[in-house]
Formats: sequence, C-alpha cells, structure tokens
Amino acid sequence: MGWYAVYRREMLVLWKQIGRMGYVFSSIIFPFIYLFSFGLGLGDRVNVDGGYLPFLAKGIMGVTVMLNAFQQTAGSVSVGRLYFHDFRSVVLSPIAAWEVVLGLVLAGVMRGIIFGSLVFAIAWGAFDVGGLNSLAVAGLLLGSCCFAALGVAVGMLVNNPTDVSMINNFFITPMTFFGGSFFPLQNLPHWIAVIAQLSPIGTLNTLLRSNVWDSGAMWAAGTLIVLTVCFFSWSAWLYSRYSE
Repeated sequence: MGWYAVYRREMLVLWKQIGRMGYVFSSIIFPFIYLFSFGLGLGDRVNVDGGYLPFLAKGIMGVTVMLNAFQQTAGSVSVGRLYFHDFRSVVLSPIAAWEVVLGLVLAGVMRGIIFGSLVFAIAWGAFDVGGLNSLAVAGLLLGSCCFAALGVAVGMLVNNPTDVSMINNFFITPMTFFGGSFFPLQNLPHWIAVIAQLSPIGTLNTLLRSNVWDSGAMWAAGTLIVLTVCFFSWSAWLYSRYSE
C-alpha cells in the first residue's frame, strides 16, 4: 500500500489548493473561455453531426483533462524536486518505484476527472449539451491516466520547473488546437489529421464522442492504454534512476 501514501500526500495538497477558490478558477478559466467564445460565436454556424455545442463541450472537457492531469502533475513533481525539495521524503521512503509512480498518476487522474467533470457540468447547465455515455466516461478515465503518467515523466525529466512551460508550448498547445477539440479533424489537411488522430488528445476526443463500442472506439481506447503503459514505464524508469 505504499502507493496509497504517495496518493494521499498529493491529494492532501490538492484539497488545500481547492479550498482556495482562485485555484479552482485558474484551473478552468482557459477551457471556460473557449467554451463560451466558441459556443456563442460559432454554435449555429458549424455543422457537426449531433450539433456543434455537444461536440465542443466534449472537446473542451478533453482539453481540461489534458491540461490538469498533465500540467498539474508535472508541476507538482518538478516543483517538489527542484524548488521545495520535499520530494526527497518520497525518494528516501522504502516504496517501490512503480508504487510511487502509481500514487502520483492516480492523483493526476483525480485532477483530470474533477476539473474535466466541472467544465462539462458548466457546459451542460449553460447549453444543455446532454450527458455522458459509458464511452465518454471510459475516455475521461483513460485520458486522465495517460496525461497524468506523461506528467510524472516530464516532472522527473526537467531540470527547472519553468521547463514544463516549454513542453506546453511545443506539445500541449499544438494538441489543444489541432487535436480535434474545437473542430472535426477532417477539416484539416490529411497529413495533419493523421498525426492529430494518433495523438493522445485526438484518441481521447474520439472516445469521448463515440456512441458505440465500434472499431474506432476500441482503437482509441487501446491506443490510450498503450500510451499510458509506455508513459508509466518511462516514469518508473526515470524514478528508479533518480537521486538527490
């Protein structure tokens, strides 16, 4: 149960942060602005099967999951390592590398689920976009796992907490705008659409918007599982080689 100690440690910090309303607001302000600007500005101008607003709401939820599961996890690990130096208490504990990574990933999953669900609840109340089916719930869980595992790896890899912003600029921001969150991928040039479809956010959006467990949904779920295993293994390897 070593993983639970790490998970509880991270969750105690999260609950203290959530107690400050500024933290909650800052965690959802980016997707909130895009939800209302695109929803109000383009809601009746974009033709998408099922309606643009439900399409957009699930895309924004995916973006929120990505930003919070990845960025908050990477920030927590990197700042704990390089700024507060409280990560050494985890390193010195007799907890296996995979258990430490599991605890950090599960905390990141909770971040993604909490804020992703909050943004979708706002969309549901403001635009009546309908609920989430089992595939969307599976996408929420798998997407949170994938980006949280990537966040742990990046948090262990960077040499300065500000380097996380560089990762955001080169990888997360392009996925935000070209991952099919705001418009269908078929509107993009073919080669960009193929890359976007293979990206974590592209597969997450596919699963969030699927209605049945067809080949496309199974492929998206399988891709997220494979990526999660790869990122988790990478994180565990980096942690096993880490020392202060």
